[in-house]
Amino acid sequence: FQKINKGLYNMFSYNEFKNLINMVQQNLPIVDYKDVNDNTKKFCVLRHDIEFSIDRAYKLAKIEKELGVVSTYTVQVRNNTYNALSEKNIDLISKIKELGHHIGLHQNPPSSMKLDTLKDYIMRDITILEDCYGFEIDRFAFHRPKKEYLNCYVELDNRINCYDKKFFHFFEDKPESLEILYLADSNHKWKYGYPLDFDFSKINKLQLLTHPFSWSDNGGDNYGNFVTLIRERNDELVNSMNTETN
Repeated sequence: FQKINKGLYNMFSYNEFKNLINMVQQNLPIVDYKDVNDNTKKFCVLRHDIEFSIDRAYKLAKIEKELGVVSTYTVQVRNNTYNALSEKNIDLISKIKELGHHIGLHQNPPSSMKLDTLKDYIMRDITILEDCYGFEIDRFAFHRPKKEYLNCYVELDNRINCYDKKFFHFFEDKPESLEILYLADSNHKWKYGYPLDFDFSKINKLQLLTHPFSWSDNGGDNYGNFVTLIRERNDELVNSMNTETN
């Protein structure tokens, strides 16, 4: 199946995403972070960090619902490209949750922040989301995390760190084998390896991270994707301005 389906679809198209999820499902149970413990032998956890478009996150969430999988969508509070607290986006986040998915904080601490103040900073943003969304935010994931954040596996009471040692294998020098495979499409590139190049039957533990802004109906390269994304966001801006001036 892996060899037959690889390369049939445009990269970063929704059809390729479906193919990838189907491939994983054939070999690993796709579960939620809270269902993984020290005794869990095989799993895949899915995460989507929302960086530019909550609209595209909602599209991906509906596709996952069709595929019968549950994942985690993390939201940035301090983001210059979308307002996580607008009425429209609160509604979209609520719809993603209603589809059965989990909502977390996508935390991007200031570069100068020290570990001794990091936990309070995370909790402030979690509280903001909880107050506006009206439900508990029980997990968080760092945006472009520093090595020191990953190395110490930051722990918060009653909150799941998506980079906890149960889901992520931190290393300075890459070992011969990883306890947990981590694949991510950061910056529209699979820099830790293209998922369909792996034989998932030989993998026991996987965290798969995607960024919804990278995925679309037709897929394509980074430049083309940003062209269509900017067009979508421009249309949203114009609609919002028209609403305010009418």
